[in-house]
Amino acid sequence: MASISHSLLLVLTFLVAVSTLFEIPTALGWRKAEVSGNDLTPADPKDPKVVELAKFAINEQNKEFKTNLKFDHVSKAATFQVVQKTTYVLIIFARDGSILGTYDAQVLLNGNSKKLVAFSKG
Repeated sequence: MASISHSLLLVLTFLVAVSTLFEIPTALGWRKAEVSGNDLTPADPKDPKVVELAKFAINEQNKEFKTNLKFDHVSKAATFQVVQKTTYVLIIFARDGSILGTYDAQVLLNGNSKKLVAFSKG
C-alpha cells in the first residue's frame, strides 16, 4: 500500500512540475512551450510512428476510462527529450460516437516502452 501511495505521489509531482513548466498545445495552434529549457521539436503528424503513438494514446484512454473514442487523425505533433526519454506532445482528432473532438495527449517513450502521461479534451 505504501509503495502504491509513493508511486502515485511521484507521478503527481511529475505532472505538476511538467504542467507548470509546459503549456499544452491547443487546437488553435502551439503556445510558447518550453520544458526545463528544452524547446519542442516539431514532428510530422503523418509520420507512422506519430500515428501509432496517437492510436496508443486513444486506446489507453479508452481502457482507463471505459470510453469509446475512435482515432481520426493527428493534427499537430512535437517532441521534447529529457535524458534518454522522449515525450511526444500530440493534438489528436477522435470521434466520440458521431462527434469529432480534439484531444491533447502526451506519450513518454523510454526505449521500447511507452506510457500515456497526459490526455485531455482540447
